[in-house]
Amino acid sequence: MSGKTQIIGKIDRKTRIYRIFRKEYFFNLFSERENVLVRPKTWEDPFENVILNAEVRTAKGEKGRFGFHDEVYGQCWTLHTASDAMWKIYSKRKDAIRVRTTVGHLLDSLGAANSDWAHTTCFIGKVDYMSETKLRAFAGTIFRDGITPDAIARSLLIKRYAYKHENEVRLIFIEPRNKKHPNGLYRHGIDPGALFDQAMADPRLPYEKFLRLKQQIVKRTGLTKKQVKRSLLYREPEGFVVEIP
Repeated sequence: MSGKTQIIGKIDRKTRIYRIFRKEYFFNLFSERENVLVRPKTWEDPFENVILNAEVRTAKGEKGRFGFHDEVYGQCWTLHTASDAMWKIYSKRKDAIRVRTTVGHLLDSLGAANSDWAHTTCFIGKVDYMSETKLRAFAGTIFRDGITPDAIARSLLIKRYAYKHENEVRLIFIEPRNKKHPNGLYRHGIDPGALFDQAMADPRLPYEKFLRLKQQIVKRTGLTKKQVKRSLLYREPEGFVVEIP
């Protein structure tokens, strides 16, 4: 699949994206060979999926609800290559692992599991951040050209300014079969060795512990030593010279 029509926003197939996984989840990616998307209502922001959960009013004044609001699943990634905030939020035990892939590889992995419906069910897009006032205005116009898969995906690519630090990209799946997935989790098969090209450890992890973790990662995942790194975000500064006249 080309994925050209399913990429939304100012990103392309070659754009690198990142996600931090707790250590046990990271190893599960390789042992179970599955990626997991969740229903947006499990995300902390109460405005997540607010459009699909909102009351609907037609031009004739009829009121109702979208019947498919629980048939959409998502997964959050980031464009940040180095972010203190992201490590502190998603690596509270200081031992999480960040993986790297590209927009194209991630979209293709989801599309391969849904080949019959990929072009109308699998999307990836950059999140836009806006004020609550603009978010309400966006909600009023998103479906003016019809309730299309593209519009449904776009309805999940907005967030309030308070979350702008996440610089987020979202993988989105729209379930086409009216199938309910256990615990609100959509699982699809992946080849993790082909999908991820780097694994990076928390910068706060002591170097000795990182070396042991690196050996474990190489042994359990098949990633090479060159692909396993430790973030240098907290490295000691070098080369700073202050000139005094």
